Amino acid sequence: RRVDNNQSKSEGGKSGEDNSSQDDTNYISCTVWENFDNFDAWRKGDAFKEAHGGGTVGGVAAMLIATAKNTKGKPKPAYWQGLLPVSTPGNPPSDGEGWRRIEADGKSTLPRDCFVAMNRFAIQPGMHDVFEDRFAARESSLTEYDGFQGFLLLRRDGAKKAGDGGEPDDGVTHSTFSIWKNRDAFEAWKSDSATKEKGSSAKKEGEKGGGKSRPPNLFTRPPIPSFYEGILALESAKGV
Repeated sequence: RRVDNNQSKSEGGKSGEDNSSQDDTNYISCTVWENFDNFDAWRKGDAFKEAHGGGTVGGVAAMLIATAKNTKGKPKPAYWQGLLPVSTPGNPPSDGEGWRRIEADGKSTLPRDCFVAMNRFAIQPGMHDVFEDRFAARESSLTEYDGFQGFLLLRRDGAKKAGDGGEPDDGVTHSTFSIWKNRDAFEAWKSDSATKEKGSSAKKEGEKGGGKSRPPNLFTRPPIPSFYEGILALESAKGV
């Protein structure tokens, strides 16, 4: 469930800039799998059918009618390859069924389970490896912060097509994906990270001195931050 960006400045963005208006997606579903084959097996199995009307003609029809009433259009799938995972152990359902049972009254929104921060990047052609290498070279201290649950750098998977996450091609090639216990935990990390980065940048500038060329610009446009309250979260024992 999307929330506004006003409380935080996203990494790589400009102060006070809110790029969330570039799309009107207010809900997303997200699943993380060890590999595509596992995802494909789930998509073709009973669990997927259960989640999409039970697999019966009447159930699917009822789901489609409900979707038409509640959404602005068809869902737009997007597939990603997960890189550089950082995770903490998960908390799977204790009943062994792999399901969560939630009481809903049809009036109130569901309670928040976690907070998700994403930053979407449009990388210049031919510069994807450079971008990923820079991310891989960073020293991560995420696990040292209270409330951190998981991180992935996402690389867009497959050829981008109109209707697959944006019409026309939205140009997004990568995204960060971090999960936190709540927004306060994310903001605490963000504030501390910004302070450390500012000090590190000042030190590097002093060491380099004048006359040095800057690294090439990797982006075709500024990164686009988006923040979500995670609801109906379902974890594996391994975490993200």
